[in-house]
Amino acid sequence: MIILYLFSFSNFCIRDNCVIETHENYVIASVNHQKVLIYTDEIYFENEEVIVEGESKPIEADSNFNLFNFQNYMSQKNIDRYYENAQIIKKNSIRRKMYEKIMMMDEAISSILLRIFYQFGEYDMIYSAGLHFSYLNQAFSQLFLGFCNMSFALGLSSLFVGLFGFLFPFKFALFRIISGNITKIIFKDRSYKDRLGLQYLLCMCFDPSCVFSLSFLIPYCLGLIYVFTNSKNRKKASYVFLIFLQFLKTSKCQPFSIFFFPFFQKLGAGMLVIALVQLFISFPLVQYAVMLVNPISQLFSSFVLHGSIPMWLIIFFLYLFFQMIHQQKSFMHSLVLLYIPLQSYFNPFYQVTMINVGQGDSILIQAPFHLNNILIDIPLNKEERVVEYLHSIGVYHIDTLIFTHQDSDHNGGKEAFLEQFKVYDVIEDHQDIESNLLSLISLNHSNHGDDNDDSLVYFSSIGKLDYCFMGDASKSVEKEIVMEYALECDVLKVGHHGSKTSTDPLFIQMFQPSYALISAGRNNRYGHPHEEVLDVLTKYNVKPFVTSLNGAITIKSFLNVHFIRTSSGEFDIMITE
Repeated sequence: MIILYLFSFSNFCIRDNCVIETHENYVIASVNHQKVLIYTDEIYFENEEVIVEGESKPIEADSNFNLFNFQNYMSQKNIDRYYENAQIIKKNSIRRKMYEKIMMMDEAISSILLRIFYQFGEYDMIYSAGLHFSYLNQAFSQLFLGFCNMSFALGLSSLFVGLFGFLFPFKFALFRIISGNITKIIFKDRSYKDRLGLQYLLCMCFDPSCVFSLSFLIPYCLGLIYVFTNSKNRKKASYVFLIFLQFLKTSKCQPFSIFFFPFFQKLGAGMLVIALVQLFISFPLVQYAVMLVNPISQLFSSFVLHGSIPMWLIIFFLYLFFQMIHQQKSFMHSLVLLYIPLQSYFNPFYQVTMINVGQGDSILIQAPFHLNNILIDIPLNKEERVVEYLHSIGVYHIDTLIFTHQDSDHNGGKEAFLEQFKVYDVIEDHQDIESNLLSLISLNHSNHGDDNDDSLVYFSSIGKLDYCFMGDASKSVEKEIVMEYALECDVLKVGHHGSKTSTDPLFIQMFQPSYALISAGRNNRYGHPHEEVLDVLTKYNVKPFVTSLNGAITIKSFLNVHFIRTSSGEFDIMITE
């Protein structure tokens, strides 16, 4: 059994400078005894040789509140660097032969098989957590028990499950399942609780980063629920935990898929078996199976709740959850989870957020208690990021959508956004905006014959803070505004992403902002923000926040107290009179 276990865990890399994990757009490799990331357009498999050139670079990713951050995800795996130049030597292994066999099939069939065997494409909690493997393991064990004892049945089941590690990229779920079988065989006289603890201790010793993965969290926590909860409350506790975990990991939840979780687990296992059969027949069996399954999956996934979990709610819920399990209190306490999709309706703050969209602009202005949502600009190809952020904070409609001008880094995502998000009013011309609890005064009315200088420029008092949003207006427009208006502001959205064509010293001197918000892409080709601009801001004691450095920036205002926070961790407080 020990030999079987070691062979099954074929992801174990016995030599350096080789691939140790396969993914769709990258691989994780061992280079000089360090785990590193290598981006690639091709698929490579475990133990294929890696030859790197040059120095590794730190992994960087755009940071936003509540959204998936690839840099943090890699950091959880203890990976913080990548190589741009690397050569990977393909190996004539059974895994590569299986992959090549799949790629030679019809495109519709191969795309399905790649999703089932390799988890390429759309995210699925069942496949990501390896729960279809768990069900298969149970089914095999029960089948073999019909003609042999428990130890031998578990050994045969481990053999069948371990075969997946030889044919396809080895997943942590296989290690978890086989180690669980081994603990059952060796420690068959110990309690389920003891075996569960030993199984997951082995998992953590072998790969400490596994504690962040669904393959660890879901089975282990469901096991704890089974141990510490009576049979009457076990199912309720499992549902509550899975709903909480979905919100925590993805900022959204599909409740019906949770309530029918056992069904989808069996369905995933069945699809895995059908996919294996498909490898040896020409009839498009898996394609017909998907055609039958998709309507069911779409029906159960059609109702989606969105929202992120704030830290205070994580702590509070965990306390209530353990109280419910230990003292068998009413599961009505779990209704606290309703706060997550409804959180914007409980929000007492005026809030202004500069979403990190790279080299572009997108700013959300919110009145308290979801009474008004104003969005300024959506860049090309960033509409999905904007939608995901809006959903994560419980915003499901925009009252007023403003496009400051026609450049693609401000207006390019217009059509795609309007197709998938509810918007009541779209503003693209120079006009004042009077809306519930929020008003914006247009400062730029002249026709300059230039897209940037024709930007919509707005001044607004939001929660006892004065803001000025400059679009891409240049210094000439700033001088016109200074001559026409006697205004000061607390927060300035700097013009043109911090370009030296904007942010005139006289303009800063007259408006006297305390904070400056600059939206710019990391390592952008324009060099934004320019040093001249940062020098001007420093000269007049203006504290800049730049999305390329600080990530997304949000300012929450309640009465005279204002909280400034960035997605990279900076925090500041301002008190006004």
